[in-house]
Amino acid sequence: MTEADLPYARPHWDAEEAHALMATLESGFWTNGSQVARFEEELERLTGAPTVTLSSGTSAVFALLHALGRAVTGPKLLVSPTLNFAAGPASARLLGWDVALCDVSPEDLTLCPESLGELLERVHGDYARIVVLPVHYAGHCADMVALTARCERYGADLVEDACHAVGGTYDGVRPVGSWPASVAAYFSFHPTKPIAAGEGGAVSTTDAGLLRQLRLARNHNMAPVEEHMGDHGPWPYTIEAPGMNLRLSEFNAAVGAVQAGRAEESRLARARLAARYHDALDGLPYVRAVPEGRRAGSAHHLFPVVFDVEGLGLSKKDLLAAFFDRRIRCQVHYTPLHRLPAFAENEPRLTTDFKAMDAAFPGLVSLPLWRGMTDDDCDRVIGVVTDIVHGSTQPRGRS
Repeated sequence: MTEADLPYARPHWDAEEAHALMATLESGFWTNGSQVARFEEELERLTGAPTVTLSSGTSAVFALLHALGRAVTGPKLLVSPTLNFAAGPASARLLGWDVALCDVSPEDLTLCPESLGELLERVHGDYARIVVLPVHYAGHCADMVALTARCERYGADLVEDACHAVGGTYDGVRPVGSWPASVAAYFSFHPTKPIAAGEGGAVSTTDAGLLRQLRLARNHNMAPVEEHMGDHGPWPYTIEAPGMNLRLSEFNAAVGAVQAGRAEESRLARARLAARYHDALDGLPYVRAVPEGRRAGSAHHLFPVVFDVEGLGLSKKDLLAAFFDRRIRCQVHYTPLHRLPAFAENEPRLTTDFKAMDAAFPGLVSLPLWRGMTDDDCDRVIGVVTDIVHGSTQPRGRS
């Protein structure tokens, strides 16, 4: 076996980020400085809504759910598609919320409106607050019109997991983060995300009270004592409720601000590569990608495909090995939550069936995609896909 030299994603950065890091280092303000404010301004421009940054995407959803949970008395429920990273549902569980899981739509693997409606019909009278968490999977927006209709019917709140979708749009016009029926959207700036700040997260919302709570929550809930603001002594503050350090560092913010400033340039570069993949794979047997109509406005964070492993007579291990042997590293996003021990033992009323997810998962693979990837890189991947579907790649151990 050869070590893969083509990863599934790679952060794109250059001298501009290095200059921003050095300037921050030399400024002496390594936290609570100007870079966080600059980054938040860039994010507000991208999302169309006021934005507060935090130390990670997980911190963002944790602080957001904590604030929403404090506003009500009684049991609370988070509803997630089963195809999701664990951060949001885990935060809900740690905060004492119940977690319910729904199936995905087979076309684009985002939250299925019909599955959501079935679950909300069953549980809507049992909770003081229900938050529905659509995931804009791979950068493609969930069907927000249909999901909004279900939430409004059953009195549930929408909070968008937009960690894959910063810089994208819902309809080619309205930026992700500004859906009028959503309470908020949250983002991640992990090294492989469309905006790669090393680490970091953010919440975009038009709710001024929620924004204030999040700004306090990221800094131990410390608030200035107004009557002493003119003093020249130590900064006077008060803390009305326990909080935590969830601040984004100035270094991460400096890199993030540079990346956010060229987010559209980066999105277009990934979109061109995604179109190259789509054109090459269109019409191939035993493999399908997200249809073109569902990719409109996508941030193109990932390029997931689903192989018909039963038709090919291959396992997922065989699929990944076929790429790895050609020095290409693919990824799987994600192991469905209902297959993880932390979430598998759920009450029957808090789960739907997972027919679409269970059908797709055995062959679900994310092909490499990042800004800076070359056409030759793309063609190497396409060559392996073509060999797989035409039977040129045999499972290991077979002749």
